[in-house]
Amino acid sequence: MKHIFFFILVFLATTASAKNPIISPTFDDLVKSIIGEEEYIFDDKNITIKVPSFADNPVQVPIYVDATKIKDAKRLIIFADLNPIAQIVDMPTTKLLPIFSSNIKVAQETPLRALVQDSSGLWHVGSANIHSNGGGCDISSQASQNSEFSKFLGQTKGQVFDKKGITRIKASVFHPMETGLIFGNTKFFVDTILIKDGNSLIDEIKLTPAISENPRFIFETKNKYTNLNILFKDNDANSFELKF
Repeated sequence: MKHIFFFILVFLATTASAKNPIISPTFDDLVKSIIGEEEYIFDDKNITIKVPSFADNPVQVPIYVDATKIKDAKRLIIFADLNPIAQIVDMPTTKLLPIFSSNIKVAQETPLRALVQDSSGLWHVGSANIHSNGGGCDISSQASQNSEFSKFLGQTKGQVFDKKGITRIKASVFHPMETGLIFGNTKFFVDTILIKDGNSLIDEIKLTPAISENPRFIFETKNKYTNLNILFKDNDANSFELKF
């Protein structure tokens, strides 16, 4: 009887872990710290995550998330299980589409997760594994070592494209995005992006220093705006404006 009970426990544990396509020791605690006790399901069918087959440059790892198959998505959160700064971005998706593209830093090989909340409140989890030798989170930025760093800080550029009813916004800003994980370096990073139409706020996006230095972003929306502009704000009270 004891043997039967043991095998039942093993079966249940195996079945539970099989629901998570990429097992990691930190996932359960991380997802609980982000969404509490709210319900979630693993849903790689409806969430596309693109990462390199191997990230040979751990300080600049391109990622792309597309969760447009989830209708009426409300919020998108992206995190990397095994990064010392796990959470990457938190953005509402009622006006913006649940699409995000940028470069991130990775400390080691890690699962990348996209949490997408639908209109019923249920969270959908997409997963992809970033293969890398790591070391990208504890390196000083090249930008901050530039002798003319202060001249370039906050320089922005971007472009807006319209295609088949979709407005694509590409934007970048010169910023070191320091993690504060190096001795003698303090956190210095863009923590907020405000996307506006004239003076009217479209969406507010929250970032962490897990984003790579001199970050580049792609956002998309189905809405039409006549006076798009972006305000990048960092944790040192600096603001940098991008007008299209």
